[in-house]
Amino acid sequence: MNLFLKDKSLEEILPESIFSTPAVSIRIEDTLGDAASLLPHHLETLTDSLVATSNDKPVGIVGGIEVLEGILKDQTAGFLDKTKIGDVMNKKIISMNSKNKFSELVDQWSQTRRAFAIIPNQYHGYSVISARKILEVGTFFKINTTISIIPSKKIITFHKEDTVKQIIQRMFDNKTRKLVLEGTSSFINDRIIIQKLAREFNCLRNGEDFLGMNSDIFSLEQAKNVSNNLTISEACKIMQDMKSPYLMIDGKVISPWDMVLALSSEKSS
Repeated sequence: MNLFLKDKSLEEILPESIFSTPAVSIRIEDTLGDAASLLPHHLETLTDSLVATSNDKPVGIVGGIEVLEGILKDQTAGFLDKTKIGDVMNKKIISMNSKNKFSELVDQWSQTRRAFAIIPNQYHGYSVISARKILEVGTFFKINTTISIIPSKKIITFHKEDTVKQIIQRMFDNKTRKLVLEGTSSFINDRIIIQKLAREFNCLRNGEDFLGMNSDIFSLEQAKNVSNNLTISEACKIMQDMKSPYLMIDGKVISPWDMVLALSSEKSS
């Protein structure tokens, strides 16, 4: 009798790659500006967040949430360079081991609303598991259930004339990292905002009113329109090949987190 994927261990659902993604760390004495410069390379990758360390030990995580929350409170010149990682990091770091069940990981992620975990590896360091990495499970196991089973959820939108501040605030208000441009399949995410912040606005060091600018300063990503008949395994493969995984189908959107939940309710074949 086939087990539900949720009842398998992490090493069983990721037999070939459980330790393949090393943690990217940042020290607690480093600054939020340092994090903003590093994050565009890692947000929405298999790594997703930075692991905050003290004496080489993981003590928290920092990601798009901490950077965007910080500039909402204070976008003055020098703020990001004066703010230490240790003062703003999320201390709820999830540490798993290879024997933990997939269900335990999903339960932890559901509680923290942060799909990111570290796992000790054979090199006396840490590897990481994110929602995007779990897409590998859908390609390793053949799941023929279609994505039509994924519950619909409201598409959170923004408008061209919205300011950067309004966009970030809407992300927090709706607990989402992505907003769709009204009437299109184009979307903005935290990576796009932080990349612009770090690379073109020099982490606010020049004092520009970044938050007051309109959304047209950003180059948006495109969600992929797909069919209801697509299987979960096919959807995972498509999302793996996308820079920013996001699918759109009949007025609803599907994120890597939606795929995590869908996979956790499937049986292995």
